[in-house]
Amino acid sequence: MKNVKQIHTDQNVSQSIGLDIALILSKLITGKSNLHYGIWDGLEVTMGNLCLAQEAYTKNLFNYLPKKKSMKILDIGGGGGETAKKLLDKGHEVDIVVPSEELAKEAKETTKGNADIYQTIFEDYIPKNKKLYDVCLFSESFQYIPMDISLPKASALLNKTGIILISDCFRSEAFKKSKTRQPGGGHSITEMEEKLVKFSLKIINRKDITQSVAPSIDLEQKTFNAFGEIIIRLSKSLKEKKNILFYLLKMSYKLFLKERRRKDLESRLFNKGRTSQLFMTYNKYIIFKLKPPQI
Repeated sequence: MKNVKQIHTDQNVSQSIGLDIALILSKLITGKSNLHYGIWDGLEVTMGNLCLAQEAYTKNLFNYLPKKKSMKILDIGGGGGETAKKLLDKGHEVDIVVPSEELAKEAKETTKGNADIYQTIFEDYIPKNKKLYDVCLFSESFQYIPMDISLPKASALLNKTGIILISDCFRSEAFKKSKTRQPGGGHSITEMEEKLVKFSLKIINRKDITQSVAPSIDLEQKTFNAFGEIIIRLSKSLKEKKNILFYLLKMSYKLFLKERRRKDLESRLFNKGRTSQLFMTYNKYIIFKLKPPQI
């Protein structure tokens, strides 16, 4: 059994809390630890189909891997290890970089100890014995790392035939003109294109899958609204009964959450403004297969 290697940094805690929560919800809903969007082509957008959509996402992503039987792959921001498990099943050697202890534990369990797992952020990752990889994989993790670090560092970690594979959300030009917070996230696609030129990265493949993943936003909004409806009904019941729990929860909510956080949460729970159409307007979800200049 291979061990989890811990590389402590000051950024680990702040970067990983949201991912830990997402992991808990993912396992509760789908029984798996996928932390990425789904591809919904041909699927009804329901919670029951989320796992199928996420499996379709991974299957599509693997189409962009080099056609080699056994590769050394660095799964950067590998979440709970679901993608790594599938890569291991295909005969590849996989190292995983994750920022939190909970993700590291889950990844170890999911991969049955068959992957080396590094609990750190990519910025601080140092490969063992100057190891080089066939693939540096960013599956919805690229957006969390400054591009001036991620692109040259990934390039330096590759062997002579290696590639960088990115599948992630990027902000479109329309995002800059918006005065309100919009669904989606990631780096600016314009800045990404500039960085590719700056670091002399050759684009082998570029595939826009925005329309295929966008329904994930509709499902997310429906889920938040369902929780919102539950909260409304419970609050109404407790208030009518003059239950002290209602007043304690209300006080705690205002005490522990800042006004901006409360407004954002309430918007997600009780409004229906986050839609797939808005996502497609303000984002580009793109797969990049890149080759560094020295290769």
